[in-house]
Amino acid sequence: MYTRVIRNKIALTTLCFLAITVLLTLFSYLFIPDSSKNANRQIPQLALSHPFSSHSVCQSAKQTNKQITILSKLLYGYEDKNIYYPCDSMIYAVGISTIYYKYSVVDRPGEYKRTKVNYYFGSDKYGRDVLSRLILGLRVSLIIGFLAVLVSITLGVVIGSMGGYYGGWIDQFVMIIINTSWSIPTLLLAFAIIIALGKGFIVIVLAVGLTMWVDVARIVRGQIKEEKEKSYVAGGKVLGLSDLRIVTRHILPNIIGPILVMAAANFATAILVEAGLSYLGLGIQPPAPSLGNMLKENYAYATGGYVYLAICPIITIMLLVLNFNLLGTALRDVFEVKSKKN
Repeated sequence: MYTRVIRNKIALTTLCFLAITVLLTLFSYLFIPDSSKNANRQIPQLALSHPFSSHSVCQSAKQTNKQITILSKLLYGYEDKNIYYPCDSMIYAVGISTIYYKYSVVDRPGEYKRTKVNYYFGSDKYGRDVLSRLILGLRVSLIIGFLAVLVSITLGVVIGSMGGYYGGWIDQFVMIIINTSWSIPTLLLAFAIIIALGKGFIVIVLAVGLTMWVDVARIVRGQIKEEKEKSYVAGGKVLGLSDLRIVTRHILPNIIGPILVMAAANFATAILVEAGLSYLGLGIQPPAPSLGNMLKENYAYATGGYVYLAICPIITIMLLVLNFNLLGTALRDVFEVKSKKN
């Protein structure tokens, strides 16, 4: 009894965390400190600022931002063409040299305006806000994970259903494909797909999705081989129902539990694979933020007194993977209880 109570609390906590994470990423541009496109506002003079630091900066008002809609800002942020400098140290370019000197905003009113920049998680080596890029990187991981899971589930269900339902030489051919794909290391297969098709968001989704369908196909094949021996499948054949209808309308709904468990597990794997690809330079390309390329850009600073630059993306990846694995465990327990009741 106590074990079940603990599991229920863990499942509820996991669902709350994932719900908050999804809402956070969907509406990220509305509240992150740096809502410019890709959170790429660079202030080199404030590079490597420590967490919870605050700075007064002067914003150039020479180029005004275009009017944007709420939907556009929600999806892409805005194109920030302003220039930011610390108010006590303005910069003027003279030829190829740069001169630092004191500058008073009131000397030239209307050209500069004073604003405040808060770095809650610090800033990176380019002076970009780490918290803003972390949230946007979280959004990238969730989007790629969701689409990759759709690819893996769709492909795995189709191939596994064919082998499990028809059997014979079709099943043998399916098992050859499954075993061959299973023998290729995950990242190596993803590398091969990206090298063959080129870098890009859609290619990354396909590369990640095509590395995870094998386990889904194996589970679906085994479940369908068991289900097709039951009486309701024989009854459907007697009534003249097509094989496609029997599989899609009758068998698959009865094995939805294992499929959902695999989807949760694949989501965690997709996040890790995407982060690994970005870390190795084959995933999301800068300046677009990704948890993997954030770690790649900042890992060298971990031994130089700026541990937070490497720790932030690592903890984010860890929490995402942990919660999706816990969600898979909770789904497995739920569907096991239902099967016992039936």
